[in-house]
Amino acid sequence: MHFPVFIIIVAMALIFKIFMNRSSKRYDPNREFLERERRADLTPRQSLDDLPFIQVDPEALPLSVPMDRAEAKERQDTIRGMSEKKILNFTGKSNTDLKLEYGAPNINFLSACDMNYTRLVQSLAMLAEDYLKAGYEEEAQALLEYGISIGTDVKKNYTLLAGLYDKKGESGKISGLAAAADKLNSLSRTTILSALEQYGVSLE
Repeated sequence: MHFPVFIIIVAMALIFKIFMNRSSKRYDPNREFLERERRADLTPRQSLDDLPFIQVDPEALPLSVPMDRAEAKERQDTIRGMSEKKILNFTGKSNTDLKLEYGAPNINFLSACDMNYTRLVQSLAMLAEDYLKAGYEEEAQALLEYGISIGTDVKKNYTLLAGLYDKKGESGKISGLAAAADKLNSLSRTTILSALEQYGVSLE
């Protein structure tokens, strides 16, 4: 009389195992990633005409400040040279995202544009720090504000500029920095906002 019960238990266990196997396959993140990458590699070339390319105007930035340190001069030259580069801000987007959106044949060009952007925003923040150490606060502020205007996610850019605003008693501008940081699609967003909290700004 207990035999049918045993069969039922075994059958239920098998059904449960099959269900779990199917569920694990359905939600396998690695499998989903590979499928997404496969689709990305098959995406045809898309038009890039409407992309928001960043055009650096060396004449609009304080790049002629006399500096003794070779590193600072190199950063000035790097930023000047960016006027001849194609620059795009793809912060927060992976190569797979770019291929899906703009086509696999465009990925090398787009990656180069993104690398140019990274180099630009890092150079701006580092050169601004060089200027501050040499006493050129206004020039440093101009570089840092330009970095914000093109969507930088370099933490130093925000903290240095917040320090300058605080020194001048312009707390309202620090709130603006926090608002700009809050819009970032970047892993740096949280750390930047945390760093700005020392100035009493809050987005809550």
